[in-house]
Amino acid sequence: MVLTVAVFMALCLVGQLAMEAVAYVFRLWIYTSKKNFIIHIVLAVMLVFGGLSYLVRDVPWYLRYPAGVLVGFLYEYANASGLDMFYFPDNKFLVFRSKASVLAVISLMWGLYPLIVPIVARYLAPFLLKAG
Repeated sequence: MVLTVAVFMALCLVGQLAMEAVAYVFRLWIYTSKKNFIIHIVLAVMLVFGGLSYLVRDVPWYLRYPAGVLVGFLYEYANASGLDMFYFPDNKFLVFRSKASVLAVISLMWGLYPLIVPIVARYLAPFLLKAG
């Protein structure tokens, strides 16, 4: 079964849009502009994490997760250090109350993309390939 990188990008997009809806309702993070929201979705989520999920799809899970955490940390650190595409109100996220703890927790969450997306893609492969 051959799945293209576009499938992985689309799965990341669907997952992120669900997260963005929750974040918007509960004001978990706020984008500094609508343009930054689009850039975040296309560049970070679809290209970077969709591409990463595709590249590591055959790597064992215990290596896929840290790869996602590392890339997520670099992205979050860049944002916190001046990229300023989005921010966490009062530097808090859920029960985490400092910039460092928010950075750590969000980085751990980014690690879920390369961990989960290849599993979902494999599960959906028979349906996607039959339709295509």
